[in-house]
Amino acid sequence: MLDFRIAEILTEDRPNKYWYMLRNIGINDAVGILPRHFSDWRMHGELNPWDYISLKRYKNMINDSGFNLVAIEDNPPMDKIILNLDGKDDELENVARMIENFGKLNIKIWCYNWMAVIGWFRSSTHILKDYGTTSGFNENDINDYNFNVRINKSDLWKNLNDFLDFIVPIAEDNDVKLAMHPDDPPLDNFSGIPRIMNSIESYDHLIELNKSDYNGITMCQGNFTLMTDNLPDVIKHFNKKIFFVHFRDVLGDRHNFIETLIGHGKTDLYKCMKAYNDINFDGIMRVDHVPTLYSDDASVPGYSYLNRLYAIGYINGLRDSIKNGSKTR
Repeated sequence: MLDFRIAEILTEDRPNKYWYMLRNIGINDAVGILPRHFSDWRMHGELNPWDYISLKRYKNMINDSGFNLVAIEDNPPMDKIILNLDGKDDELENVARMIENFGKLNIKIWCYNWMAVIGWFRSSTHILKDYGTTSGFNENDINDYNFNVRINKSDLWKNLNDFLDFIVPIAEDNDVKLAMHPDDPPLDNFSGIPRIMNSIESYDHLIELNKSDYNGITMCQGNFTLMTDNLPDVIKHFNKKIFFVHFRDVLGDRHNFIETLIGHGKTDLYKCMKAYNDINFDGIMRVDHVPTLYSDDASVPGYSYLNRLYAIGYINGLRDSIKNGSKTR
């Protein structure tokens, strides 16, 4: 059964036309971000975005717009935790407070990552294709720069293990699932920054580090398909450890790729959807990193409004074709 819910990400600081379009097509659930926005033109510093009042006001805005806020996809400052630097205890306290507040507000999933210094990165953001302008990455574009972060992979794994030992019990107590997002792009080393969440074996190790039912995966298909030639089998391999899915696709390899219109990439998306059916996936799914159609709006590259609506229709079409027992192409 394909009983997952589509929960689209809302990146804006207030409702806009896209939010109402989502409601028009039957989307009831939303993924949010930490509310870092200022409340007015004075830009006074307010409470931290992981504090209860900030999150409560943010959730009220989303609820009042007709959505149920089911997940937050965002890291508070965590570099000191990841790199084991002075000040990490303050960051750990903030993450703990955030998870406790998620529990109070019935936010059930935290999508986080283990990328220090710089998060997801694209070296090109306006590549013209027949289906719109899209984003891409070429490792050659970053080879002349080195962040020179002095840490090795074994220490990154130790720091992650320590973090899970600290945060998983808090997540369990507050009924919040932890869904690790891959390194994006999934490189072993990003311009002098070692990284560890970039292979199937890495995710096996993540799960072995802490076998709690609350320690799991964000199956970002665009990243995982750069780690494997058989994404449907990987979906079945991780099974109930998949809490959250980013349904998207790319062309290329981890060193050089572009993000494609859904249905135009390297992955057999029907077989992926069939794999979710086979594991009875009942978590949440959203679209991600779509091209921008001519005259459309995108708050950030990869988040075109109209193409995300198109992708939601594509997902629903795949789901219906499997539920009806027939394959359509």
